[in-house]
Amino acid sequence: MEEINPISTGFFTSGSNIWNNDYGSLPYEGYSVIEMASMRVLTPPWRGCVVSMAMDCLDCQYLQEVIEEGDPTYVAMILSEIKDYLHQLMKHQFGNYLIQKIFEAKKGITNIQIDSIVYLIICDTHKLIDVCKNNHGTRVMQIMLENMKCPVTKYAVLYTMKPIIDELMKNINGGYVIVQCVKVFPPTLKKVILDELAKYCVEIATHKIGCSVLQTCLKDSVILAMGLITSIISNAMLLAEDCYGNYVVQFVIKMKFSLVNERMIAELCGKFVRLSMNKHASNVVEDLMRCSNQDDVNAIVEELIRSTDFLNVIQDPYGNYVAQRALKCTKGYLRRKLSFTIRSYHIELQNHPHGKIVLDNAKSSKR
Repeated sequence: MEEINPISTGFFTSGSNIWNNDYGSLPYEGYSVIEMASMRVLTPPWRGCVVSMAMDCLDCQYLQEVIEEGDPTYVAMILSEIKDYLHQLMKHQFGNYLIQKIFEAKKGITNIQIDSIVYLIICDTHKLIDVCKNNHGTRVMQIMLENMKCPVTKYAVLYTMKPIIDELMKNINGGYVIVQCVKVFPPTLKKVILDELAKYCVEIATHKIGCSVLQTCLKDSVILAMGLITSIISNAMLLAEDCYGNYVVQFVIKMKFSLVNERMIAELCGKFVRLSMNKHASNVVEDLMRCSNQDDVNAIVEELIRSTDFLNVIQDPYGNYVAQRALKCTKGYLRRKLSFTIRSYHIELQNHPHGKIVLDNAKSSKR
């Protein structure tokens, strides 16, 4: 049988037994076992037709039933016929269900056989990318990730996926695969993914699809994602003003980790006037006021009040919302100071479409 060397980075040596554990030796060596087992029984009528049957709706359902019944010999026959067509079947509207069923099988298939399939799927990076981006392939990949048991196989999958993470994160289907990795991998492997995301933080966060997938990854692994969060904070100014990146910054702020928000405010210090008058970043400033400690809120408001452009902020289509939020989030002396400062611009604001609203709020909040 032709040797396969699925990973070029040196983790695996084709044809050699470098692991001996409960899962056996190199998974793809199990195919010799598959072939031998398939010769010990009478040939079923579907022998030699599995691939074409998998691409037919009714015939594929029949093959799934064969897998479900769990006869090891018949399962081995099916595996021996599809092993060279895995990527094609994973992307097929009917064939993908057969591959899903194989990964979900509860009997008749060994861990070695499952790992063999996994290695054949990940051995071609270009085909792997196509599968992950495909409407059907992404679902098979998620089922595969969920049902892998061998720690070494998980490690192999991770380091095959690592160089293509940024590309997959910017695709709706590919993103689902990365999210699944974050969900099902153990903490040590999960952190590798999150650290890789940190490297491409700006590129992913400013992408229409990537910004959403990034938030999902953060949601599932906040504690392990501190490297990613640090990268977001370091690029907060750029991200806050971006039409997609601002959502990632807002997500981090809304986690309400006081130290994180404190660092975010320190990163943006001196720029709150500019941010307040930006369509996207004004939402970030409002969230910082809503979700931060009072001392940090006060620091933002003090910066706005001291600015010679504060009147422009109040009159701005976006800045006026920041001013209104400041009135709601300040207390005591600072609120009175803010209210007084706004009311001092009475003449400029009383007939202004945006400023009038802020002025009315300042009058009502007078203490």
